[in-house]
Amino acid sequence: MRLFKIRNSYLYNSNNPYGNHVYAVYQDKKTKENRAVALTHLYVKDDKRFKQVKKGNIAIVKFKEFDVPSGVKNYYYASTLNGQKINLKNASNVTAVSGRYLGKKQSKYIKQFAKHRYEKGSFKH
Repeated sequence: MRLFKIRNSYLYNSNNPYGNHVYAVYQDKKTKENRAVALTHLYVKDDKRFKQVKKGNIAIVKFKEFDVPSGVKNYYYASTLNGQKINLKNASNVTAVSGRYLGKKQSKYIKQFAKHRYEKGSFKH
């Protein structure tokens, strides 16, 4: 699992299509598809985010790449907005945040927490 910056318009309809978000990306062993787990940075105590933490929709994780903790969301993207597989070599939409891989323990925790597949506005359980 590695961290990637992915353009908003590559994965979902966004009010800011040229903006980027950071995702923890891994390849599922069974399906061989790339899965992008949504992250959010917790710079300041935001009531909306911390309500999601209390509900169990976001887990707080610290990454070496960032000075502040990040929130790991409980879902992942398995395809692009067009329904295609996520291509990590697509340089116009995907850039690596760091060359290092996350540790096994941290990766396992993120994979287990992000157990729902995001499907255009709803979750596939």
